[in-house]
Amino acid sequence: MHKIVYSQSKHFTLDSLAEGIFAAIAEDMFADGNVGLIDLGGQILVFDTFLTPQAATDLRQFASDNYGRTPQIVINSHYHNDHIWGNQIFAVDAQIISSARTRDLITTAGMEELQWYSSNSAQRLESLRAQYQNSSDEQQQKQLSLWIDFYGSVVEALPYLNISMPSITFNRHLEIHGTKHTAKLITFEGGHTGSDTVLYLPQAGVIFMSDLLFVDFHPYLADGDPQSLLNALRELSQLGATCYVPGHGPVGNVEDLEKFIGYIEHCFDTARRLVEIGNVNEEVIKELEIPEKYQNWQVPQFYQTNISFLCERLSSVNGDKPAP
Repeated sequence: MHKIVYSQSKHFTLDSLAEGIFAAIAEDMFADGNVGLIDLGGQILVFDTFLTPQAATDLRQFASDNYGRTPQIVINSHYHNDHIWGNQIFAVDAQIISSARTRDLITTAGMEELQWYSSNSAQRLESLRAQYQNSSDEQQQKQLSLWIDFYGSVVEALPYLNISMPSITFNRHLEIHGTKHTAKLITFEGGHTGSDTVLYLPQAGVIFMSDLLFVDFHPYLADGDPQSLLNALRELSQLGATCYVPGHGPVGNVEDLEKFIGYIEHCFDTARRLVEIGNVNEEVIKELEIPEKYQNWQVPQFYQTNISFLCERLSSVNGDKPAP
């Protein structure tokens, strides 16, 4: 049974999952993605580092206060900014580790992403605020508010931001042994991005999933291969873990993993049906109703985005429509 043990930061709360194992659950867009903080015994490890240096600074301070030292190891699960832009806060004292493919993506797509945000975030924030002021639709205002918070956090972070790169890379598997826990890193290609690493703590039955799992959030499927994502989730479900920490949302369990698998299968089925009847167009997809069991999930606009992406993907397979 996990419990919240720390909420002094406005950016995240810390859930204690087992002795020395914490999930830092994002509470605002300065954090955005969830992070793991683990005392392996002999060394402290951080799994992902939030969107901004501001949120990462609070976590580093907690580690220093709680352990009497700062983390020595940082794991980057994948290249997306909400999981690596806090690297610089830990890089002074820690080695940063990622898969070889993730490091390549940080230096290519990740740097292109940084350039885009540096050039466009302030204007994008101003535009979103104007849209919010001109909207009278409560649901639209809710969605706009989310993106206003995101771009506001990015604009505030950019003046202080330096990208700290992984200095150690690996392929597929890596184990880090402490006196209390062994951290098993397992990498999957093409699931959420070109490379996604999870951290499995077998003694505790805990897996830090990063964005291979969302709990009570609609995922963004269009930067990866949803079929590969399903394969990865089914493989991970065989490990026998009882606690699954998502990249976004509260700490989950086996039921949350199964529900997420069901969501992706539903998206596949919906897209396949539209392709088969030749009814793939923007207006039809826009009018699709989110199933009741997913209606309370955050970022609902990603539902139509995911269906549209899968329709395009299935339509391009020359009539071959594989089942997930």
